[in-house]
Amino acid sequence: MKTPPVASGLRSTVSALAGACILALSCTPAGDAPPLAVQRDSAGITIVESFAPAWGDTVRWRVGAEPLLDLAESGTGDAHEFYRVRNVTRLPDGGIAVVNRGSSEIRKFSADGAFVGSVGGYGEGPGEFSNLQQVELVGDSMLVRDVRRVALFGPDLRHVRTLPLHPGARSLHYLGNRTMVAPVIMDYPEEYGLVRAPEVLLVYDLEGARRDSIGRTRGSEEYVTDALMGFPLFGKSSVLDTHGDRIFLGSSDHMQVEEVDANGDTLRILRIPDYPLTLTPEEVEAERNLRLNPPLPPGVTSLPPPFVEAVEGMPSPETRPAYADMLVDPTGAVWLRHFRGSSEQGGPEHWLVLGPDGSWLGSVEMPDNFLVREIGLDEILGVWTSELDVQHPQVWRLRR
Repeated sequence: MKTPPVASGLRSTVSALAGACILALSCTPAGDAPPLAVQRDSAGITIVESFAPAWGDTVRWRVGAEPLLDLAESGTGDAHEFYRVRNVTRLPDGGIAVVNRGSSEIRKFSADGAFVGSVGGYGEGPGEFSNLQQVELVGDSMLVRDVRRVALFGPDLRHVRTLPLHPGARSLHYLGNRTMVAPVIMDYPEEYGLVRAPEVLLVYDLEGARRDSIGRTRGSEEYVTDALMGFPLFGKSSVLDTHGDRIFLGSSDHMQVEEVDANGDTLRILRIPDYPLTLTPEEVEAERNLRLNPPLPPGVTSLPPPFVEAVEGMPSPETRPAYADMLVDPTGAVWLRHFRGSSEQGGPEHWLVLGPDGSWLGSVEMPDNFLVREIGLDEILGVWTSELDVQHPQVWRLRR
């Protein structure tokens, strides 16, 4: 998790925010009602279980009514036109970096949205990218991940070095102490049907040397036939983010997050045991029917029969994924994006929030058509898409 600079008006309130969340864990509702959350230890691991949101039915944290900054409108020219944006990241100097995969560039903007410069471009040379994926901050420098390698750029956008990376890496996260962790699929199983390849957590140093693995995740489900390889209906996946030298791991089979240290030792387990995830047969069939009736290109009147047979043969899951993404903010609060199937799109997204103490606080509603990429103390960065499918990297106010 990248940690943006703390706004001066909030610098003195960080401790108060964290303290309020910690107090929430020890509080119980009035009367004889059961506690909202309990904490216990098991074999040296702290387990925090929540049974209801501390905010109740109210919304304590809100996103502002209008964006504070829109990089598609803060200037003119090619630098302010975006396509296939992957990251929007606040930099330590107050600027913003945007990973524009459509042009294989990382573009840097000032705090007020003026274009500063760019690096990258499509190619195989130093500082170029063939399949640009992600940017991760290392102090005031940037690690930029391609599929098989990582480029390190200084604060002046100068290319410093290129490091090798396992081609099965799904993401990259800085841990401090000049190390980074990547969840990697080492081997794809040669199987058909519902397949789930585990991911090994590999640690690298900033010189590119690979160290020992420190654990693994369950990985993501895929459905494989001779005619199709892709996500199954309501497929489960694993997600990862970091906060300092702590790693937060999530498998969306359950509403649960595991916090481990840089050695892979489990420190805490945060869970909501009775969170409703049951799917109805109607919800599953709506998802299947959408796969069977996609928009077809001109001249194509029907799907290939092997594809139809593969979709009809997909298993019908009994539960939906607990979440689709995870981000850890600068206070250590864990944000989980609610999963929505392809047939459930439309309307604003909601993110469930676990406080720094691990207790369930509530949910935050995001703007319509806005994809969150980073959560700061008093701001949320991401991409809003217009009705004409034009992408707008934006910054919105977060009121806690």
